[in-house]
Amino acid sequence: MKSSKKKEKRYKKSLLIYSIILGILAIIFLIYIFWTLKTYENAQVDNYLIGIIHDLSESDLKNYLKENNLSTDLLDEYKNITQSKNLTVKEIADEKYEIYNHDRKIFTIDTKILANKTKLGLFNYQVRDVIKIMPNLNRGLFYYDVIVPSNFEVFVDGEKLENYSKEKNFSNLDFMYYNTAMPKLVTYEINNLDSEKEIVIKDYNANTVEVSEKDFIYQMDDYFYKVKTLEDANNYINIDFDIMKIAQDWHLFLTKDLQGNRYGFSTISEYLIEGTDLYQMAYNWAHSVDITFTSKHTLGNPIWPVERLENFEIYGPDAFSCTVYLEKDMIVAGKHQIDIMHDKLYFIKVDDVWKLINIQAIEKN
Repeated sequence: MKSSKKKEKRYKKSLLIYSIILGILAIIFLIYIFWTLKTYENAQVDNYLIGIIHDLSESDLKNYLKENNLSTDLLDEYKNITQSKNLTVKEIADEKYEIYNHDRKIFTIDTKILANKTKLGLFNYQVRDVIKIMPNLNRGLFYYDVIVPSNFEVFVDGEKLENYSKEKNFSNLDFMYYNTAMPKLVTYEINNLDSEKEIVIKDYNANTVEVSEKDFIYQMDDYFYKVKTLEDANNYINIDFDIMKIAQDWHLFLTKDLQGNRYGFSTISEYLIEGTDLYQMAYNWAHSVDITFTSKHTLGNPIWPVERLENFEIYGPDAFSCTVYLEKDMIVAGKHQIDIMHDKLYFIKVDDVWKLINIQAIEKN
């Protein structure tokens, strides 16, 4: 009986020891799995490179500032940037990466692969080394691009910027650049700021303009004011001439109904700018034989039973466009025919006088 109890006691003791050993082995195995997963996770290129940036020392950051002629007084700001939780990685070439903080590039890093490893038969990863870290400080710690028409004003923390960095014509409006009446699209590159700043943009009437910001680029969704009526347009620009009269004269000119020398060219030319394509087109029409082949007709009464002036696009105080729709009643061989003018007219000021610089037909739907 005693022997049986001793055996049972030894069995329980052995079982306990065995269980403890299994428990220890299980803990070691779990630690190994955890460490393997951690190593695998840290070896992923994004995590690895972000970890490199997070681990940059104050000495490294100071050197980067000095090498780029920036004050070491910016060290705390620079450190906050490199410690940001919003860092992202973008591969730009084989083993070459860019690091961004809120879409603002802060570093370029060259790496090389030292080895390929596999753990637990499942986790494949690469062991990397950093060859070179290049800080992106040529524009300073904080910078912006502001893209606006050249007749707008840009303020940084209340201070007006005087000079923009680059300019270009608005696309599809090259014909408008006869003089400085038409604004250009300009970019202000604002560099070497010591912190984030308030950007305020005002139009040519000194009204604050709502703009969108993305990737530290400020720009408008639409650079021009678009309104339906002449009355609305006059809230932005002084249109002090009869647009409809010009459109009607042009419509009459095309059908040899305009009064004046050379089939009305002497009248229509007063609205135009000599040397422009539109002026040359009108001149050619008035001086070619083609105009003499215009069908014989008389005009109805009223001449224009339907007329509309709408869809104004304001480019600045001295440039705009609008849409004209006219139905001209022409009586040909005793029958009424409707001749439609549906065009977009473009105007600029020349020597303080409004001139028609281009006409474009509205495409039919």
